[in-house]
Amino acid sequence: MKKIFPVLLLAVTLMSACQKEDAKKDYGFAKVYIPQATVTGIDNSYPIPMGPFGQNSKYTCSYDAASGKLDIALGVIRSGYFAVQKGYSVSLGISADLTAAKATEVKGMALPAAVCTIPGTITVPDGESGASVKVSVDLKALAAQSAAFKDTEGYKKLVLGLAISNLQGPADYSLADSNTSVAIILDLGSEYWTDDVRALFPLD
Repeated sequence: MKKIFPVLLLAVTLMSACQKEDAKKDYGFAKVYIPQATVTGIDNSYPIPMGPFGQNSKYTCSYDAASGKLDIALGVIRSGYFAVQKGYSVSLGISADLTAAKATEVKGMALPAAVCTIPGTITVPDGESGASVKVSVDLKALAAQSAAFKDTEGYKKLVLGLAISNLQGPADYSLADSNTSVAIILDLGSEYWTDDVRALFPLD
């Protein structure tokens, strides 16, 4: 038994060392996508607000009454694990086709681009797998146009389709096969807005 114990101890030590080394190895594929395109688990819709806790959250949206701007969180992330995480960037722009298709699907209309501020690029620094930006909607300016998207049934849902493209980074990084576009669906008739937003868009 005295001879067996050191052997077992050595085996356990070697196994533990191997597991630690395995944990440091790269695995998976470096695919870049928009995480907000997966929030519903059904399609690439991104509802705003997202339920009772979805407003005034750094993970979804927040409204600043002084500026009238609604900031919507949007970002990219890279799949897989890599011991050395290299930076990358993508372009972000409006997808007219997605906007039109989703607006038809939800029986809404396109969110006027003139009230939106969309960062043209999302940059992920070295050492990070993803990064976020803010897509801003000027709700005060939008409120002045509310007659165009409100009828006897209430406010129509407003859709803004966005897509990433032009990935710049390591050669083994690529855009994912899905979830590279997202449809922000702004529901001004939602019960979950706070009083400052509701003051701009009152319910009958």
